[in-house]
Amino acid sequence: MSRSVFDISRQKEVAATPEEEVRQQVVSWLIKEKKVPAHLIETEFALKALDPKNADRLDILVHHFRAGNPLNRPWLLVECKRPGVESPQALQAQVNKYLRILTPQFIMLALGNRAIFFSLSDDKKSFAPVSDIPEYPVPVRTLSRGN
Repeated sequence: MSRSVFDISRQKEVAATPEEEVRQQVVSWLIKEKKVPAHLIETEFALKALDPKNADRLDILVHHFRAGNPLNRPWLLVECKRPGVESPQALQAQVNKYLRILTPQFIMLALGNRAIFFSLSDDKKSFAPVSDIPEYPVPVRTLSRGN
């Protein structure tokens, strides 16, 4: 019998493949360390939600609805690889396919036990390496008069 892990995003047990274990570690890290609300995280996000002709799935997508962003402008796109699988060219090609449809604020490449981060440039035309990503933005609360 194969091992399984609980995927909080999909709310079900999934096979504990090496890549899935990396994916679930990242989800846990996002919730605990980066304060991302669990309901904004989607694993195995199907791109056909944005492009019906696209059958690709990306590992993790963190929505940015709090900022008023549409589905194609997420806060974070994460691509996960099991330990020992690090082909920069293959990863770049895979992420570039996603970037034809999505414009995330940040990109994270989770490569086994290490991560590489990128941030969308001010001109919104390229991504630059960064050392980390910030905590997920807290929504701005509008206070009513008298509070």
